[in-house]
Formats: sequence, C-alpha cells, structure tokens
Amino acid sequence: MNKETEDNLKGMIGKTGFSVPEHYFEQLNRDIQTRIAEENLKALATGNGFKVPDLYFEQLSNKIEAKIVSATTKNPTNVIRLWNSDLLKYATAACFILITALGLYINNNTFNIPEVATEMVSEQDLFDIDEQLIIDDLQKETLLKTRTSASEQEIEAYILSNYSSNDIAANL
Repeated sequence: MNKETEDNLKGMIGKTGFSVPEHYFEQLNRDIQTRIAEENLKALATGNGFKVPDLYFEQLSNKIEAKIVSATTKNPTNVIRLWNSDLLKYATAACFILITALGLYINNNTFNIPEVATEMVSEQDLFDIDEQLIIDDLQKETLLKTRTSASEQEIEAYILSNYSSNDIAANL
C-alpha cells in the first residue's frame, strides 16, 4: 500500500523534487580548496597579527607636541598688516578723494549740456536756415491744428477749469 501511494504521488508531481544548482560541481572543488588553504594559513599564524609597541600611547602625545614645536620654530609665519603702513593709508584716501571728485565733475557736466547747446546757437545760424523748411514745418502744424475735433471754446473751457491763473501765467 505504501508503494502504491508513493507511485500515485510520483505520478501527480512528475519530478523527484530535488535539483542541483548550475555549475555546482565545478565550484565545489574550488570552494573546498579555498577552505583548506585558509585553515593552513590560520594554523601558521601565532596571534592576531597586530601588535602595538610598548608604551606607544603614553609617548604619542609627547611626540606630537615635539613635532609641532619644531615645525613652528623652523618656519615662523610672517604677518603683513595692510593698515600698518602710512603710505597705504594716504594712497587709499587719495583714491577715495579722486573718485569722489571725478563723480561730482561728471555729474555737474551732464546737467549743463542742454544750457551749453542753447547758448551755442547764434543769430547767424538762424538766418542760414532754408525758408522752405520753415514753410513746410508751419504747414505741418496747421494740418495738425485742423485735425483736432475740439473747438477753441472747448479748449479754453478745459484750460480754465483744470489750470489756475498762476499755472497759466507761469507757462507764458
């Protein structure tokens, strides 16, 4: 009866249930040889392989301090102070004054340019203008005036309602 049950189970499963990983037998020989070599090396070693010299930690701080002292006495650092020199102080002050004066000079000249331009025009330059240019300019102004949709009464009422007499007198 056991045999029949076993045969029935084998028929249902179809496999034996055990499998060998790929390349198992090829790697097994290498793994065994590696373990044997490790065991032989461990047998040769008498301790853990690391040893600290006697009184190492007690002498360590003294050795470090000695090296620091010898390094500082060999190469003393030179400190250069920038503001220690009187020449540098005066040069800095002179540069500051020069930059300030240059800024003021440029600022004053930029505001005076329109005044200089109007003073340079002489009466002779005005007489040298071509009469046809003046006539064309006046015709353009008349064309602009004729295209406005507001009458003179409306413009006058707008000016009187929106501007004071002081504003009107100041613009004349």
